[in-house]
Amino acid sequence: MKTGLILEGGAVRGIFTAGVLDRLMEGGVYFPYVIGVSAGGGNAMSYVSRQNGRTKDMLNVPRSESYYGFRQFLGTGKIINLDKMVYEYPFKQFPFDFDTYFHSGIETEYVCTCCETGEAEYFSEKRDADRLLKITKATCSVPMLCDPVEIDGKHYLDGSIADSIPLEHALEMGCDKLVVVLTKPSSDTPPTDYKKFHAVIHGMYKRYPKFEEACMTRVERYIENVKLMNKLEEEGKIFVFRPSLPAISKFEKDSEKIGESYNDGYMQAESKIDELLDWIDVKLVS
Repeated sequence: MKTGLILEGGAVRGIFTAGVLDRLMEGGVYFPYVIGVSAGGGNAMSYVSRQNGRTKDMLNVPRSESYYGFRQFLGTGKIINLDKMVYEYPFKQFPFDFDTYFHSGIETEYVCTCCETGEAEYFSEKRDADRLLKITKATCSVPMLCDPVEIDGKHYLDGSIADSIPLEHALEMGCDKLVVVLTKPSSDTPPTDYKKFHAVIHGMYKRYPKFEEACMTRVERYIENVKLMNKLEEEGKIFVFRPSLPAISKFEKDSEKIGESYNDGYMQAESKIDELLDWIDVKLVS
């Protein structure tokens, strides 16, 4: 039996996921397979490297150290400066334990959306630090706000465009049970509908017509993901964590609200950890 962990995106909403994972790490709960989407990718990194509190600190930094917002726009001309988050944080403010990550027995994947095909691709990297960081940058690269990231000659953006909750892929990877951490209190709330920005998307990505199409059909794919998730939950094949508090902004700046969302995730994991362990009924990764 193989239990997988799926981590949804949502930018700063990923602070809820950080709370869940920090409590699981404290309890020594590590799954043999982890897949992260967008901000879920950042959470996956800290979880696999066993760095309790790292993502919490990254997502609730003082505004002077934040990778997004007006300060970044003044300094870089971009609302989101992923280079700061991806290439500065791991080596300075929030050191990343590459050695523990690379020697972990946990199979780890990241979802990216290929601009050329409009399809989801699933990357794993356990040797090359630069390539790992490039992959995590790609999965977090929000359309319209970030440039495509080149990997192996192709270009990629936010993984949540093509596969927000990669249930089918995790099942194909051999998982028979799945733990899913969502970042919105209700899966009935759809993700960003890029149809509202069709003219902008078309102007920016006209060289990538299949990616443009993927953006236009994102909500429909998300709805199908949710239907599958609900079915699997009814069948007892997945264990879901979802916020109990109202969703914070994807780029929330209120430190108190961010902290409350983290605590919500932590306390949910605290209250459900025994139930989760009984449900898993397998040996944990040591």
